[in-house]
Amino acid sequence: MTTFTAVDPRTGRPGQEQFEEATLADVRAAAARAARAFRAWRAAAPGGRARFLRSAADRLEASRATLVATADGETGLGAARLNGELDRTTAQLRAFADIVDEGSFVEAIISPADPSAKPPRPDVRRMLVPIGPVAVFTPSNFPLAFGVAGGDTASALAAGCPVVVKGHPSHPATSAACAEALRAAGKETGMPDGVIDLLQARGLDAARALVTAPEMRAVAFTGSLSGGRAIHDLAASRPEPIPVFAEMGSLNPVFIAPGAFSARSAEIAEGLANSITLGTGQFCTKPGVVFVPSTDASGRAFAAAIAERVAARAPGLMLNPQLHAGLKEKLERTRALPGVEILGGNEVKESGALARPGVIMTTDLATFTATPALREEYFGPVSVIVRCPSAESLIDVAGDLEGSLTATIHADAADSDWASRLSSTLTDKAGRIVWNGYPTGVVVVWGMQHGGPYPATTSAGHTSVGATAIRRFLRPVAFQSTPDALLPEPLRAANPLGIQRLVDGRWTKDPA
Repeated sequence: MTTFTAVDPRTGRPGQEQFEEATLADVRAAAARAARAFRAWRAAAPGGRARFLRSAADRLEASRATLVATADGETGLGAARLNGELDRTTAQLRAFADIVDEGSFVEAIISPADPSAKPPRPDVRRMLVPIGPVAVFTPSNFPLAFGVAGGDTASALAAGCPVVVKGHPSHPATSAACAEALRAAGKETGMPDGVIDLLQARGLDAARALVTAPEMRAVAFTGSLSGGRAIHDLAASRPEPIPVFAEMGSLNPVFIAPGAFSARSAEIAEGLANSITLGTGQFCTKPGVVFVPSTDASGRAFAAAIAERVAARAPGLMLNPQLHAGLKEKLERTRALPGVEILGGNEVKESGALARPGVIMTTDLATFTATPALREEYFGPVSVIVRCPSAESLIDVAGDLEGSLTATIHADAADSDWASRLSSTLTDKAGRIVWNGYPTGVVVVWGMQHGGPYPATTSAGHTSVGATAIRRFLRPVAFQSTPDALLPEPLRAANPLGIQRLVDGRWTKDPA
């Protein structure tokens, strides 16, 4: 039996609790349970799913003190951050319960028969159905909101899909506690065994086996580009390929217009310093590069102002030693690049508590354009300030960037024409465009898009945050000339669920 432990990020010492490494037999058993559960659960009334999700939220809430303390011991994120994250986790579960209760997420579409059409048109009724068992891979940086009971799991369960979670090895005790709350909620509400399962492993064998298990019908992943791409390619190589919804981090560029730069550069520098260092820079929405319309002293002064503010922040914690080592190695390589200046402030260095301050770099546009390493994400409190010769050059560089989760524009009224053209360019490059704000902080609302063109994600048409995240785990089925009694309830003529439906091109709750 192989075991592993978490590592306390404050001390760097291994935890005392041992966790068994999931075997290939464990993976096969979990996948088989999920497949059996799907056969039973897909036929259950949606109300049961909603009760399950609310019960899970209640149980997590009731375990708040223990859960927050456990997560803090494994991540060092602090009680304030983790309490807020738990609030988001329970809110997501309850929000998806409301979505299931309301019912319109199945997107029922009815095209009634028309015998007089040439040729005659049959009755066709279409809706979304659950795709099947889903594998969820959790990240290191959000042990609750993107963890075992996080948004991927909540949206898949709401869709009617059993979930097998591959827990992140950085916080195994937190993962186990969340899984227990979900299992208890399942028992309380009569859900079949296998609706939720957890596999704990530090090695990659269990992860590969889960992705290739024939029972799995989709994968949700939050993490690095290398990890997400490996899972995507593995899933595509299966005899029966399955979709992978991987959210893999992002450069999240920030563009500052001339008018805004002249009028409020100090205010913007303060906001950027806060955003860069939030969560020790370990957010997938951290602004990784900032483009300013100045190559003179004002551009350097702006970069120095951000560096000074970052240096004044209290050091934070990297989530685990691997992330710390990776960031340190990457910064050492960057230090050797010609034309890149690391400004004052703090250096990333060893410490018993793995405390990490921030690093601000600056360069000119020509160096940035010619240096691929500067276009990569630095997972930590690091950002690059790029001094550009003109406002037009900011639009040009925007068109050359890869896909991102977000792009931010700071502009005033005098910059409106320039900002409009830049926004048009960035629409092709990002999933969310932020005006006069900062990209860190993703609200859980219907309108949110947390996704973007590759390499930000492997599926730019979907989001991992917000109500429409449920759409990832559903697929359309059309029923042609089917007797009413044999139709799923959302498509029956009388509309027994009272949901909003698109009937012959018109939205209505009327019978059809």
